[in-house]
Amino acid sequence: MKIAVFGSTGGTGKELVKQALDQGHDVVAYARNPENLNDIRHENLRIMQGDVLDQAADEIAVEGQDAVLSAIGAGAK
Repeated sequence: MKIAVFGSTGGTGKELVKQALDQGHDVVAYARNPENLNDIRHENLRIMQGDVLDQAADEIAVEGQDAVLSAIGAGAK
């Protein structure tokens, strides 16, 4: 299955990415700061930089995906 994960750099998002990869899925990790995913390496992982408020970029991220998971949170302040 092809899965896009929004909010992939937070604690929950990273766990979703890891579990999806462990289960053999192809994953697009969508992140504002992709360097926060440097600790995850996998042949089925594609990291895409973007902002969820950019509708055009969002559409590119979800194109061709079977599922979209959102782990977007308020973030630390």
